[in-house]
Amino acid sequence: MPHRRILFSGLLLWIVISFAQTQTIKCSESFINSQTNVSYNPVMDNYDVKFYFLNLDVSDTSIYLNGSVTIKIESLLNDLDTLVFDLVNDLSIDSIVVDGFVTSFTHVQDEIKVFLLNPLEINQQAGITIYYKGYGLEGEWISGIRNSYVSNWDKNVTWTLSEPLSAKNWFPCKQSLTDKADSVYVYLTTDENRKAGSNGLLTKTVNLGNGKVRHEWKSRYPIAYYLISFTVCDYMDFSFYAKPDNTTDSILIQNYIYNDPAFLEQNQSNIMATGQMIELYSNLFGPYPFRNEKYGHCITPLGGGMEHQTMTTLGNFDFILVAHELTHQWFGDHVTCSTWQDIWINEGFASYGEYLANQYLKSQQDADQWILQAFNLIKSSSGGSVYIPEEETQSDSRVFDYRLTYKKGAAIIHMLRQEVDNDSLFFSMLQDFQSDFAGSNASGLDFKNFAEQKISRDFTAFFNQWYFGEGYPVLNINWKQNNDSLYIGLVQHSSAPDKTPVFDILIDYKLRLQNSDTIIRLRQNTNFQEFQIYFPETIQKITIDPHHWILAEIESVLNVSDILSGNVFTLFPNPAQNEVTLLFDNKDENYNILFVDQYGRILETIKHCGYRCTLDISDFPAGLYIIILDDKKMLHTAKLLKQ
Repeated sequence: MPHRRILFSGLLLWIVISFAQTQTIKCSESFINSQTNVSYNPVMDNYDVKFYFLNLDVSDTSIYLNGSVTIKIESLLNDLDTLVFDLVNDLSIDSIVVDGFVTSFTHVQDEIKVFLLNPLEINQQAGITIYYKGYGLEGEWISGIRNSYVSNWDKNVTWTLSEPLSAKNWFPCKQSLTDKADSVYVYLTTDENRKAGSNGLLTKTVNLGNGKVRHEWKSRYPIAYYLISFTVCDYMDFSFYAKPDNTTDSILIQNYIYNDPAFLEQNQSNIMATGQMIELYSNLFGPYPFRNEKYGHCITPLGGGMEHQTMTTLGNFDFILVAHELTHQWFGDHVTCSTWQDIWINEGFASYGEYLANQYLKSQQDADQWILQAFNLIKSSSGGSVYIPEEETQSDSRVFDYRLTYKKGAAIIHMLRQEVDNDSLFFSMLQDFQSDFAGSNASGLDFKNFAEQKISRDFTAFFNQWYFGEGYPVLNINWKQNNDSLYIGLVQHSSAPDKTPVFDILIDYKLRLQNSDTIIRLRQNTNFQEFQIYFPETIQKITIDPHHWILAEIESVLNVSDILSGNVFTLFPNPAQNEVTLLFDNKDENYNILFVDQYGRILETIKHCGYRCTLDISDFPAGLYIIILDDKKMLHTAKLLKQ
């Protein structure tokens, strides 16, 4: 059927009642500079990391490390005489050299203190080389450095995963999200019949003799500490190129996969899909951020994937997994969350990349199925915010909560796209965001403020309810057509009323007519709202949110004979002074009764109490009130005049 869409403003359409709760969830900016790492030493704030150079001996059969890391830093104050870095005590330090001079240090409780012979002045740079060795640490969750045997392909693999705070498990570093290094070199010496993958471009492979080879990787883009990585395995290199519309040069897509022809045969079509994805996202988000180097994958027995900059560590080539990790190259790597409280900047957008890959590269039906599954998972529990309170950032399971951080994070972007209601403008805004925050960090509020500037809208209420707030709206909708008018009544409850009592949402209504469908869009921003719309064509059916834009639970949609019926109850006296009595036709029904003033404010909510219920209205000022009976199926209303 042909489709039409009509956008109505609730301001023009509500007829009597327009209720808005006075309670709001306030945006908090107090946590923007907080560190997740409880052991973070503020002395680290006295310098800026400019460059990492990792030069390590590694193996595909062990997590033993031997080598050095050089960190170039720049002083941020005068007379800087002490530097602090993170490194687990499981790894032992042989010596530390600063600009060619051996320097004293301590290594206690996973913290290195370097005592400079010559204090640094502000803006002065220094190179600190830390020589160390030992078995790296397999951290909790899936982080740190790991080794495993892959029986299906008869391969040993060693790989690293540092998010959120496990880079120190395998190399000395500064674990601060906002202090990105300007560049990184990773030199990996291993057996000559093995490949070692890392960030950036493989600039040289040097045969060292004695059966050893050094793989020299270099990346000249800003990089966060946790995005530095390596893998070692008996790999084959399966590479090809993508050619996005907005680039003049092709982009290398380099894949280190198990060195077995059968693996390539089984996975080649899925691997090649990366080319389509990088072309898609380059069009939607802006040019691939690391186009002068590469995008790639290192296959490991990891259960999922990790978005290491330019070289994702991947467990398999599942379409959705590849889409998610590739989206991270824009959201997470190029623009990184400012704190772990704002992990939505990383994971919410990467998850929405899954929806977009389905929508543009598969079908709208696949995208609809994805978003509906996301909505259902979000609604499996009533509360929880996408923004992570400071006191919860010490828990990896909370930071990486799949329901909230990933799925509800994606739902926010989906609903914001609906609010903008212009894909060209929406994706242009995302491209500008990438440009303005290139190689840097952003918080959720940074994105909100940026979107407001680009879209010329105030998104405070939107972020208060969806990002900082909790829960989702639960809707009961009644409609009736009478002559040339369509009447729609809505009652909204919140799944988390103590946190977010009311949601401001745009709802699409698909009206099925005899020969076509029409979509109208109405804004609900009160707990109870009524609309009267001029609509002379006969409506056969109404479908709510047909294109799945809104995270909401729709309990009922009913075509009622009279949406403003008072047949279920009567009230007297009317007008009344001190009290009013309600008589019901069914004493056993479980009704909610709302006492609402003429401005739509709910003054009192009570439960139905048998045949008769008396309300004390003596303290209410004179005026017009509405009694609303909500039986979870339909609305029954009556007007009351208080004298």
